[in-house]
Amino acid sequence: MSRFVSVKNGFGRYVRQLKRLTLQYCEHGGSSRGMRKYLEKEVNEFIASSPEVAVYVRERPGRHPRLVGEFLNGNSRVVSTRNFDAKQIRKQVNALRDMSGEKSVKLNKWWHTDKPSIQGTWTPFLREKQQQKKNNQF
Repeated sequence: MSRFVSVKNGFGRYVRQLKRLTLQYCEHGGSSRGMRKYLEKEVNEFIASSPEVAVYVRERPGRHPRLVGEFLNGNSRVVSTRNFDAKQIRKQVNALRDMSGEKSVKLNKWWHTDKPSIQGTWTPFLREKQQQKKNNQF
């Protein structure tokens, strides 16, 4: 069973997994300059385009700025935006909005089979090798 929340109303509907986004910044810090500019000019566009996400703004004096995203499945992700400009922050905010909130899982193999081959994996060069072996036998 999937851990994602999905709602279908006949046509199918996607529920964004990001439920809360907290923008944290310092009022006077130089590393928060881009975050302050993003808050002045662009955060209202994000709020209007994503009404399902609760957006909080929190001041953290003497600290570097960061984004904290909390997802419906209970996971959270913290993204440092130290010395980012407003464009880079917008890109990170949109990336958080579009994430599923699941942790990344490294796949050890690109494929899976219940009955592995003893001969090995087929490659397009395999036929050429077989031709060369036949030619060398004579």
